[in-house]
Amino acid sequence: MTRAQLPLRWGQGALPSAPQRMLLVQLSAMGDQVQTLPAVSDIAARWPGIEIDWAVDARFADIPRLHPAVRQVFALPLKAVQQQRSLAELRELRAVLRALRAERYDLIWDPHSVLKSAIISRLARGALRVGYRAQDCGGEPLAARAYHLHFARPVGLHGTEGRRVFAQAVLDTDLHRPVDYAIDQRYAREPGAAKADTVFLAHGASKPEKLWPLDHWQALSARLVQAGLRLQLTWGNAAEQERAQRIIAALPAGSAQILDRRSLLDMLPVIAQSRLVVGVDTGFTHLAAALRRPVVGLFVSTGPELFTPTSPHLARTLGGDGITPSIDAAWQAVEELR
Repeated sequence: MTRAQLPLRWGQGALPSAPQRMLLVQLSAMGDQVQTLPAVSDIAARWPGIEIDWAVDARFADIPRLHPAVRQVFALPLKAVQQQRSLAELRELRAVLRALRAERYDLIWDPHSVLKSAIISRLARGALRVGYRAQDCGGEPLAARAYHLHFARPVGLHGTEGRRVFAQAVLDTDLHRPVDYAIDQRYAREPGAAKADTVFLAHGASKPEKLWPLDHWQALSARLVQAGLRLQLTWGNAAEQERAQRIIAALPAGSAQILDRRSLLDMLPVIAQSRLVVGVDTGFTHLAAALRRPVVGLFVSTGPELFTPTSPHLARTLGGDGITPSIDAAWQAVEELR
């Protein structure tokens, strides 16, 4: 099996005529989960009946569960074990790993390809493991040792398209298929929805360097409200809750709402029913694009090239790679999309 080469040709050499069972290893983060969904759609279309399992950090397990082609999700409490280091979390991790190792796959595909995903790939039982080459393993080249075959990460491609290209090399998928996240129909926007004038602000991010300045949010929020739009914000921790409160502090009463902390599944209909989403490089922004809502992406430290691709008329990406988008640029993008 290890003599195979990319692109794989199923039915030739030591490969079976068709892959029957595969494990996809994409552990984090939310945006990366979203960007993997179209590749899963491609695989399911190319190989009807294939059983696709997905190993993921438990924090993001709801995203792969949304895809109808995913048979089983192994929700690994990796972050919880790292943060809490409790006996209960360790027992849960061992139980999930035991369930994972009880399965056997024709293919283990790891488009994450960092040390933690490589360990999971290596622990899983399968005839063939495929990941990125050492120089493309997110600064953790040792991860490449877990794989039989190595793929060169495409340069300059959107995150979604990069995974689709990788899937084509491994599973002979069709890149000419329309991008299909397979979740937008489940959360289709209702015509004439009550929240037709609502703008969702995705202001929080996993890293502080991704954040748009507070005074920029305050100024843009004031313009949005003056234009007759209502605002909704959410939060995931105390710092984000405080920032949300400060963003709307000077706005007229009733013009903005800070939602209670909600699960990912509870947030999806909120995003789907919004007229517009304005957000930094965070999972909710990528989800909005996947749900085909108009999106203004505000990139600061990261580059916009990995933003979830969608129709040009539905998205504007600003800034990135150390350039902070201006308030005026953000407002112009809002005007173009609303």
